[in-house]
Amino acid sequence: MKKFLENKNDLIKYFEKGSKQKKFWKIGTEHEKFIYDLNTLNPIDYNGRNGIKSLFKLFKKKGWKEISENKNPIALKKSGSTISLEPRCQIELSGGTVKSVHETCKQAKNYLDELKKICIKKKLGILGLGYYPKNFKKYTGWVPKKRYTIMRKRMKSTGSHGLEMMSSTCCIQTNLDYSNENDMFKKVRVGFALQPFVTALFANSSIINKKKSKYLSYRSYIWSKTDKNRCGIISDVFSEKFTFEKYVNYLLKVPMYFVYRNGKYFEINNQNFEDFLNGKLKKLPNQLPTLNDLENHISTIFTDVRIKQYIEMRGADSGSWNKICALPAFWVGLLYSEKILDEVFFMIKDWNLDEIYELNKDVQKYGLRSQLRKKKIQSICIEILKLSKKGLNIRNYLNKKKETEEHFLNILFEIANSGKTPAEELINNYVDKNNNCSDDIFSDNSY
Repeated sequence: MKKFLENKNDLIKYFEKGSKQKKFWKIGTEHEKFIYDLNTLNPIDYNGRNGIKSLFKLFKKKGWKEISENKNPIALKKSGSTISLEPRCQIELSGGTVKSVHETCKQAKNYLDELKKICIKKKLGILGLGYYPKNFKKYTGWVPKKRYTIMRKRMKSTGSHGLEMMSSTCCIQTNLDYSNENDMFKKVRVGFALQPFVTALFANSSIINKKKSKYLSYRSYIWSKTDKNRCGIISDVFSEKFTFEKYVNYLLKVPMYFVYRNGKYFEINNQNFEDFLNGKLKKLPNQLPTLNDLENHISTIFTDVRIKQYIEMRGADSGSWNKICALPAFWVGLLYSEKILDEVFFMIKDWNLDEIYELNKDVQKYGLRSQLRKKKIQSICIEILKLSKKGLNIRNYLNKKKETEEHFLNILFEIANSGKTPAEELINNYVDKNNNCSDDIFSDNSY
């Protein structure tokens, strides 16, 4: 691709280049965790004897290579995987792409085993919840990344809960490939339509400041109050045909945060990527964007489904070990069999934007008790899970025990059949009649 992007077509071509033949399709899984002090039950800071920097030193001894910004370590890389940091030191593994759910699950386990050994040495815990359940100093101890400084400043004005999102939430994400524009459309449409069901099945953020919240997925609620220009649903996905061009049109209109040039961040105020494409950025007059600029801009889009040169299925609360494996299994089963994808697409094709928008709000509070067209979504979840199981069966990817990937869905079937989200289990197990949450929530939900 040429050095500079000169028109809208250059952006469209970028997404077209992401198309891959089915035989080259891969799976990527990303999962975030809170690291906390076992004595104080507070999340660790960036600096300090047991801060993130000290953990990174121990990872480096295990062969991880450090990535720095202004001499501050901000990420680690090894064997195609990346350990990165969310703003308030939530630690994330972005696993290397693999062919099967078995492999992505094993990759996550190996990383968590490594992290656990380091945390045991440091007397730290690893918490798998969607929202930090105890009050702490949210706006100190941040990772010293310039993009986070810019985001923090901007999020004060774009929504009521942006800073809370940055400091107090964790999620699980799955990344999948597409074969062409039509395949992208079907997968993205299904992704947005089924996001409320994923929110319900994975809801695991019902405790705030050691009290029961009125939300089962408070993390999802927070995202809905972060920035309406770059979060939630892309409305054009529910048009008759969603194309790469329509996605590019959306990207061009989203306000920019920054441009990164020669090791320096230029904060961009009240201008969008279309201005940049036309050489009209006030901070960088007559300059055109590069491919890196486009990718940086996409990284500041936080919709429930995000398109890069692959598709990111976002928006599941962080949870237990089996949930990390369940999310990729859920989406792979539905989207990587053409037969099953067509069945799911047919099932959801007349669901409209307003219905999904309302359902997204409902599941934040009511989980599997929410309704779509007067039908409890609990029963719809079971139908969807059966289709995913069929898709995994069709794939027939076996592990050494000759098991398919289907068993990774077992935890989701348990949740759907019970009608109770993990968030409701948190309330039942740890909140007393005076609405006080036990500290046991930490030890019982740690790795």
